[in-house]
Amino acid sequence: MRGDSQLSLIPAEVIDRVRTSVNILDVVGQSVQMHKSGKNWFGLCPFHPEKTPSFSVNEEKQIFTCFSCHRGGNVFKFLMELNGVTFPEAVKQVAQIAGIEIATDVGQTAAEKNSPRQKLYQLYNRAADLYHHVLINTKLGQEAFSYLQDRGLSLELIKEFRIGFAPEQPLLEELFKKEEASDYQLVRKSGLFLEWQDGSLHERFVDRIMFPINNQAGQVVAFSGRLLHANPQAPKYLNSPETAIFNKSKVLFNFDKAKGEIRLKQRVILFEGFMDVLAAYRSGVKNGVASMGTSLTDEQVYQLKRLTNQVCICYDGDDPGQLATKRALELFESQGSFNLSVINLPENLDPDEYVKKYGEEKFAQAVAANQVGALDFYLQYFERGKNLATENDQLLYLRQVLEVLAPLKDKIQQDLYLNRLSKRFKLEKLNLEAQLRDLQTKLKVQTKPLTDLKTSAVVPPAEKQAKVSQVITAQRLLLYRLLHEQGVFLRLMADAQFHFFTEIYQRGYLVAQAYFAQHEDYNSAEFLDFIKEEPIRQLVVSLEMTEFPPQAQPEEIDDCIIIITKLAPLLAKLDQNDQEFERAMSLGNTEEAQRLLVEKIKLKQQIAQVKQALH
Repeated sequence: MRGDSQLSLIPAEVIDRVRTSVNILDVVGQSVQMHKSGKNWFGLCPFHPEKTPSFSVNEEKQIFTCFSCHRGGNVFKFLMELNGVTFPEAVKQVAQIAGIEIATDVGQTAAEKNSPRQKLYQLYNRAADLYHHVLINTKLGQEAFSYLQDRGLSLELIKEFRIGFAPEQPLLEELFKKEEASDYQLVRKSGLFLEWQDGSLHERFVDRIMFPINNQAGQVVAFSGRLLHANPQAPKYLNSPETAIFNKSKVLFNFDKAKGEIRLKQRVILFEGFMDVLAAYRSGVKNGVASMGTSLTDEQVYQLKRLTNQVCICYDGDDPGQLATKRALELFESQGSFNLSVINLPENLDPDEYVKKYGEEKFAQAVAANQVGALDFYLQYFERGKNLATENDQLLYLRQVLEVLAPLKDKIQQDLYLNRLSKRFKLEKLNLEAQLRDLQTKLKVQTKPLTDLKTSAVVPPAEKQAKVSQVITAQRLLLYRLLHEQGVFLRLMADAQFHFFTEIYQRGYLVAQAYFAQHEDYNSAEFLDFIKEEPIRQLVVSLEMTEFPPQAQPEEIDDCIIIITKLAPLLAKLDQNDQEFERAMSLGNTEEAQRLLVEKIKLKQQIAQVKQALH
């Protein structure tokens, strides 16, 4: 039987087939930028913010671990942690990647189907289907559909993004009442409705073109609705409120579709709005994303950083858009090493306007032809609103540019821009350098070189970890050996009295016994599915990511058994003796202290004898 109580709902042979049909590195690589170091691959952990890679994948064993947050497991566990899904859902997601069909209702218990989160996913999925149906199949959606086509969106693109329409007539209320899709409290908290003072619920989105917002797994978790008809009493765009399945600071529009293209091209283009992303998408630029109508967040930057450090910002050319570009650049710069660039489209047009005016082919060309580096953007941005023929504006401009140059770690780049400033304003370069040094002193700029990825992404050596006792070392080695070498396992099984000293290792041993009763050979990724308890699963991941000598020697196993069965109990008694001795002395019980001292001498003699028996 599989470790998770729900696993039996999907046949074991199907789980095994799905797991072995993909390479965990390929699945992880869709969300994390990986680099090889030694036998393993390393990247920034997708489960917590970090600047130095501590997330590792062992391609041979098909497992992952993070040496910082200690999450680990096989490909299913990775998707469970990444997407917040159950084991059956993770199996289905891997099956989809592998092109293996699994019925949608397989692997779900009644409790799982009825969980609040699952119900919310179902509500949003059904709402998306309904809005989409109204847009493309009904008279209610004809005007909105015509509007989208006038904006250049084809039927194929509308279908691909599941764009819909929420008319003025109530739709969701009747649907959910009729089919009893959920209870009142769930619907009330779904974000799809507004609650009036009398307690009645009314649809949040009315007369709006509906853009579904998906999570990384492609599940609809929210909507952004654009008004079809101008209404001074309502915002042009209205987003879903945050719910149990939606946190706007962590979601990027189109990230689920774009992440494969981002990984392939090793570059992401950040747009300001949904229509800009769609305009780029239909022009063949499919590695674009947009934030949720708010300023870019640390979480969104980190999400992109896991995939690539090449970021291109393509916001609107007007003053608010350029200010947003500057703030986005500053946020990326604060989060570590990025290669940043900016696209300034001609005539200060936004991407949607540019495609509408010049066409899709011209837009793709403009994206390639109008990129400038972050520093060049700053040089242009700081000129806005200034008359550089005046001394005051010149001084202000130079100070703003030098403040951008001050934190740079690349001295050659600093020198190039100082030369440009010196030439343009006919100033002595030495004076600019002196001013730059003053700024660096005031800002307390740290100019340490960036840590090389390969240097920082080394498997954490034993000396970095807390020193473990001889007993723990022996238990780790023996548990690893009995999993990987049948002879060691059979030897221990032949000794009915053998017992690991520490409980978690004994529990791991018992799980191994149950596993080998059903499996002839050991497979680490399969064994991780078999384990029920998370602490044991993490222990096994830790063992699998440790470099042990390839083959056990008989004396090595002998020593492990002696340490575990004989030395460990004596060391525990010695520790207990020390505690009791201290207690006796603190109480002034000299007679008891004397007895314990004699006992301690005997224990040390016994320990010495056991150690002499070790090879």
